[in-house]
Amino acid sequence: MKKTLILFTAILLFTVNTFAASSKLIMLRDNGPLRRANETNGVEWATSVKAGTELDLESTQIFVKDLVTASKTYKDVKFYKVKYNKNTYYVQESDAEPSNSVSVIQKDALLFSKPTLSSFRNAVLETGTLCVAQESVAEFNTTFVKIAFYDTNDGLKRIRYVNSENISNSDKDVKAVILLENARANESEDLKKEFLNNASSMKTSPLISEYIRVETAKILKVSSFSDDSIVSIDGYTAHIKTTDGSKVNVRSLPGTAGEVIGKFESAEEPTVFVSMKTEDTEEIGGVTASWYYVSQVDTDTLEVVNEGIEGWVFGAFIE
Repeated sequence: MKKTLILFTAILLFTVNTFAASSKLIMLRDNGPLRRANETNGVEWATSVKAGTELDLESTQIFVKDLVTASKTYKDVKFYKVKYNKNTYYVQESDAEPSNSVSVIQKDALLFSKPTLSSFRNAVLETGTLCVAQESVAEFNTTFVKIAFYDTNDGLKRIRYVNSENISNSDKDVKAVILLENARANESEDLKKEFLNNASSMKTSPLISEYIRVETAKILKVSSFSDDSIVSIDGYTAHIKTTDGSKVNVRSLPGTAGEVIGKFESAEEPTVFVSMKTEDTEEIGGVTASWYYVSQVDTDTLEVVNEGIEGWVFGAFIE
C-alpha cells in the first residue's frame, strides 16, 4: 500500500512539474538578437525582436556554442533554443528568461538583492520596464516579487526583488506598454499615432494609464496638461532652489514632455517672476507638485531680464 502511495505521489509531482515548466521564453532585451546555427558549432545573428516578445522554447536544455560576431568570436556562450515564426533560433541566456507570461513595472521600483528591506541596492527600475515575475516572498508587511529584467547599463539579465505593489501582471498593461514602445521606435507619424491611440484606448491600471498619458505627450512633443489646467496667477518673485544645488530644467511646456530650453543654476538661488501655474499636478521622484511659468529676474532691480531664461519649472524647485 505504501509503495503504491509513493508511486502515485511521484507521478503526481512529475505531472505538476511538467505543467508548471515554462513553454515560452520571454525576450527581455530590446531588439534582442535571434541567431542561427552555423556549421562549426557557432551561432550568428539572423534577426531581432522587441522586448516582451514570447518565443516558443524547443528545449529546456541550455546549449553551449560559440557566438560569432563581425569583429570577434566568443567561446562557450550559453543559449536557449527556440521556435519563432516557424524557424529555429538560438537566444543568449543573458537576454531572456523562461516564463509563460510577461510583467511590467507600473511604478518606479527600488531594487533589492534579497527579499528583505535591508538588502536595498541603491538602484531603481523605471516604470514601463518589461520583466518576468517569479515567486513571491512575504516579509512582515511587505511582499517581494523575484523578477528577471535586462540591465541596459551592463548589457545582461539581472535577478532582483521588488515590492509587489510596483509590478503589474495584467496582460493589458503589458500590451499597452509594448504598443507605446512600438510608437517610440516608429518613424512613420501615422503609425506612431495609431500605436499611441491603441495604447491609450486600452483599459489599463491607473498607474499604467498615467504612464501612457505622460509618455504619449513626450513622444508627440505636446504638454501632458490640458489648456484648461493652465491658469494665470497674481505674479510674485521666488527663488529656484534644490537640496543639492543641482541644475534645474526649464521646459517649453508644463510637464516632463516639454523640451528643455534652459537650466537654472540652483546653487546661485536665482530670482524668478512666477506668472502661471497648472492646477493639475504631477509626481516626480516621489514629490507631487504643480508646474509654474517663470521668468528670470535681475536680483538688484527685480525686473524681468530681457532675453533671460523663461519657461516651465516643476514646483518642487520653487521657494
